[in-house]
Amino acid sequence: MPSNHVKVGRLVRILRGPRTGKVAVITAIVDANRVLVENPEDKKMWRHVQNMKNIEPTKFTVKVGTNANSKDVKKALDAKKVLAKVAKTSKSKQVTAAAALAASTDFERYQLRVAKRARANAARKIFAENDAKKPVSWNMKTAKKLEKVSAKFVKKHADKVKAYAAKKAKKAAAKKAKK
Repeated sequence: MPSNHVKVGRLVRILRGPRTGKVAVITAIVDANRVLVENPEDKKMWRHVQNMKNIEPTKFTVKVGTNANSKDVKKALDAKKVLAKVAKTSKSKQVTAAAALAASTDFERYQLRVAKRARANAARKIFAENDAKKPVSWNMKTAKKLEKVSAKFVKKHADKVKAYAAKKAKKAAAKKAKK
């Protein structure tokens, strides 16, 4: 059985509609497709019916009875400080960031884009410095391997090249001596 199944007292996130991204508590299950939700802490989340397709259950629950009144729901939320815990989750941070981006102006989005570029450029420089000291990237590792192989090849064949050059010089000297 999943740990975050739909039940009375489960905190849910609204996925679509005018309350997108808001958190509410299931106070009653109407039928197989609808639930009654509310959040007394949020003025826009009064008690209303939501379709099951529009909610995402979270892992948090509070102890409330079926059709509990707003006071009881508020007491249960305050007792466990569940809304603070929900706000700390990565999904909640993601929803908050998306809402902030949607509400930002064109100039703020421009500033964000410039800041991201500057951060990426600084990270690239730091990585390049570290990569030059000790190869980490695939390119630098391959280059280092090729340098080793090349040095080994040159060292191995340097004697053959010298011998060949000496032989050629000897032949040239012998030809000069015959003339």
